[in-house]
Amino acid sequence: MLLPLLGIAYAGVVLYNVLVVSKLSLNLLYTWHPISANLFIVFATLGMGAAQGIRGKVALSRATKEPYVTRHAVFNWLAVFFLAGAGATIYLNKERNNRPHFTTYHGISGGLTGAFFVANVLGGGAMNTVPSLYKYIKFHRLNGYLIFAAVLAAHGTAVWRGYAGFKTDEYGKYALVGLLGLMLLVTLRSIKLSLLPGSKSKSS
Repeated sequence: MLLPLLGIAYAGVVLYNVLVVSKLSLNLLYTWHPISANLFIVFATLGMGAAQGIRGKVALSRATKEPYVTRHAVFNWLAVFFLAGAGATIYLNKERNNRPHFTTYHGISGGLTGAFFVANVLGGGAMNTVPSLYKYIKFHRLNGYLIFAAVLAAHGTAVWRGYAGFKTDEYGKYALVGLLGLMLLVTLRSIKLSLLPGSKSKSS
């Protein structure tokens, strides 16, 4: 449960700074980009937490795993929904203001990470509905970890550059980037190598 709590804490601090400290109006299209992006990371952490909860006795049978797999899927689809919202709002805002797309580290990393995240969620859905594809589950897991790390990095570029009117001192930025790093460490600590490609274990 630690990872989802860290994700909620991170999103809460960022949105507090965006909406209360910086006072960005909800009437602005741009404001909905950080709102959507932070709801995305909340559901992404919930999805990761549900997947990593399939350990020990829970992993012994399909019946015990099923609730966790379902939660993992639901949280990830909700994450995709808010990811689409984040992408649409920033795209339309740039179009309205006649500004170029993908000209910053945040824009490039966010766009690429978002595309890979959606692809991995679609792949997970396919494996859950087409039994013959389940043999690729270990690659789905590995992709999930790599993409989640990229999601955290993309958020880090936004915080560091002060996008969305984010106002905080340097120590505040260090703290938030450190929180993203802690989220990554918590995730890596829970990785079970036998469930990733290259292991000889038949565990799934």
